[in-house]
Amino acid sequence: GKRLSFDYALLPHQGTWREARAYRAGLEFNNPLIVRKAAPHPGELPGHWGLLEILPDNVALSALKPSEDGTTVVRVYEAEGRPARRAELKVTPGLLAAEEADLLENAQRKLDVREGKALRFDLGPFEIKTFKLWLAGTGSHS
Repeated sequence: GKRLSFDYALLPHQGTWREARAYRAGLEFNNPLIVRKAAPHPGELPGHWGLLEILPDNVALSALKPSEDGTTVVRVYEAEGRPARRAELKVTPGLLAAEEADLLENAQRKLDVREGKALRFDLGPFEIKTFKLWLAGTGSHS
């Protein structure tokens, strides 16, 4: 017969799955950080750097990818079944513009970008939202 194998993990925790953020542990387990070792070299980035930050903790990232039109597509969802009012997505390179899109990545409406760095939005319980972002330093914005 055919031999199959799989990986699994146990996450002992106190409180509920929401309090333990079990969905985050699952995402981290299924999408491990890939590290590539490099020799020291000069560069423009500081010792600590991140492309994006999403607040609050119950909003999870499910997609981050380049789009054919030169934008960056970001998909987020509310993971705990409770509303996320005034959620915030901050982008380190800076934001030139942003649009909300449907799940097929068709633009729906332009969004206000706060101080060229952050996008604020509301999510209902378990709601999914897709955004198309024009990042600073990645080409022109139409």
